[in-house]
Amino acid sequence: MGTKYKKLLEQVKIGNVVLKNRMISSNALPHFLIGPEDYPSETFIQYQANVAKNGAAVVTTLDWSNPLQRKSHGDGAHFPSFDLTNPAVENYMNQLADGIHFYGSKASVAVMPVPPHGYTVCDTEHSMFFPGDVMDDEGMPGGPGGPPEGEGGPGEHEPPEDEGDMMLHFPPAKGLTVEMMREIIRKYVGIAKKYQSFGFDMMTVHMAYRSTILARFLSPLDNKRTDEYGGSLENRVRFPLEFCKAIKEACGQDFLIEAQISGEEDEGGITVEDTVAFAKMAEGIIDIFQIRAKDGDLNHPTGFNSGRTPVTLHVAEAIKKSGAKVLTAPIGGFQDVELAEQYLEEGKMDMFCAGRAFICEPEYYEKILENRAEDITPCIRCNRCHGQNMQGPWISVCSVNPTLGIRHRLPWMVEKEAKNKKNIAVIGGGCAGMNAAVIASRRGHTVSLFEKNERLGGQLNQAGYASFKWPIGDFKEYLIRQLEKSAVEVHLGVAVTPELLKHSKYDAIIVAIGATPKMPSIEGVFDEKGNVVEGIYNPIEVYGNESALGNEVVIVGGGETGTETGLHLAKLGHKVTVLTRKRRIAQDAERVHYYESFKAALNEEKNFRSITRANTVKVTAKSVEYVDKTGEKKVLNADSVIVCGGMDPLRDEGLAFSGLADEVVLIGDCEKVGDIQKAMRRSFAAASYL
Repeated sequence: MGTKYKKLLEQVKIGNVVLKNRMISSNALPHFLIGPEDYPSETFIQYQANVAKNGAAVVTTLDWSNPLQRKSHGDGAHFPSFDLTNPAVENYMNQLADGIHFYGSKASVAVMPVPPHGYTVCDTEHSMFFPGDVMDDEGMPGGPGGPPEGEGGPGEHEPPEDEGDMMLHFPPAKGLTVEMMREIIRKYVGIAKKYQSFGFDMMTVHMAYRSTILARFLSPLDNKRTDEYGGSLENRVRFPLEFCKAIKEACGQDFLIEAQISGEEDEGGITVEDTVAFAKMAEGIIDIFQIRAKDGDLNHPTGFNSGRTPVTLHVAEAIKKSGAKVLTAPIGGFQDVELAEQYLEEGKMDMFCAGRAFICEPEYYEKILENRAEDITPCIRCNRCHGQNMQGPWISVCSVNPTLGIRHRLPWMVEKEAKNKKNIAVIGGGCAGMNAAVIASRRGHTVSLFEKNERLGGQLNQAGYASFKWPIGDFKEYLIRQLEKSAVEVHLGVAVTPELLKHSKYDAIIVAIGATPKMPSIEGVFDEKGNVVEGIYNPIEVYGNESALGNEVVIVGGGETGTETGLHLAKLGHKVTVLTRKRRIAQDAERVHYYESFKAALNEEKNFRSITRANTVKVTAKSVEYVDKTGEKKVLNADSVIVCGGMDPLRDEGLAFSGLADEVVLIGDCEKVGDIQKAMRRSFAAASYL
């Protein structure tokens, strides 16, 4: 056939090293792939090897071998931690590299250099550490994942309402001495040599987000030194270049160095021009510039802070235009192979880095080879792969890839092709119904899908109205394409009832009829007959009917759904006030590298405001009465009132189909109200074992 993505799959030569294509898998690993073991488990090795099989020319594994890591709090405490002091662990490290090499890929170890406890780039009143920093043997309070219990951890005390900044501020710190800098270099040269002995081919050095010591040397916002390591750009890059040069000299020129850098920072920080100049000075020392955004949140873009153009592409393009002899590999929103091929052909980048692309599509490489870009599962940018919430449990999931974390078990869990072919009816054309129908059809069953509306999508159709929901809109269109390409017989505008199926001959029925909005028992919501008072809306009714709402809108319920609805209306020009009983708006959306971009979008919208710790006691179609955090009663007048009460599963309606086939399965929201991830996992499972 011949792939049309020739530039993307073109080999890259760096000195004597050949990379098999132009795709790099950054350090991105589901937390639950490894438990308390201090070595790469078979599951871990399989996962990384599969990333290589799935197209990554470079597969990155983070060196997080600090013994205090498990005693910390938060995200970092749940990453793999290897005991490199145990000689037996070396066997597994070699197996890890060998698994990656099997598919012709290179193994990279990522390091996050840190200074001794109490030291930073220069004397400062407040040292800065970020969640994710690895502490030294003395142990920094908070460890790699943030503050421990008693210093802002769960169950100890609630942080202020405006707290949410991922940056942690600690007591004064002293500037590193030159000898300390030399010791840091010696330490990481030793780490590089050790991993090279395991069979690793390169090192990825973290210099981004002003988070590691090298990043702070680079940034004029942090580096206030007055010696040869501070001031001018040439001085600020001196220590990072000495660090990388020492590794090159110790491990050889063919041991590649990839630097993770922030291509630009906020005002007063690194500029694109600085990065271009840095790239020229790094020639022969750093092989690949992995270009990241100014902070971790923007570098893991969501629908709130990004479009389809990756956020760091312009920096890579500037380096390319300068003629600097380093390879550029921007990261942050790369998955669309059509665009990647275009950017490569246009000379805007040499390679690209991605994490989520390889997580959400387990057949990425296969589909590229077969020119099936339209079949690549799009990432919805929910960042649940980095953790579902800020307080744990720290389980990584993928909303759109139901096999994440269980792919190594599928050979014994699921028969690829069903032994007994069945005639299956799927009732409901939302994401759960569509996915179940496609999976069941692929396994050889005869499948008919019935949707009561004239279009597919279910609740995903709301994405067509809110601008920041474009990733979910893309996912909906992907599911519809998969359904259209399948052998599933689709019936739109057909409201299936148990009576209608009573005399049918289906062997199995999959019920995916969803849920219905419910209203909370707040005074004024219901009339004397138990009906919702006219003029009081639920969030589902808003989408597609925005023009029916007045200018001043009050939303009762500031969870993720209510807040998103408010933001959507505010962007359309409505003046929106959202009330929540919680200490923070959209508290159920508190995920790593997600919540901050959500909050920033809210703060930037002049038509949106929120009131936290507000207990609503009464509503009418034109007003909301609430008690604020001081106990004072207040009233907000409105042109329109929206009340969020969650969703009720249509479980009883689904159970009415019981007995109409040998097997009747409820999936999605009609079984238990959840989200896209839960709907996709349950629908995949149901269709796999029928």
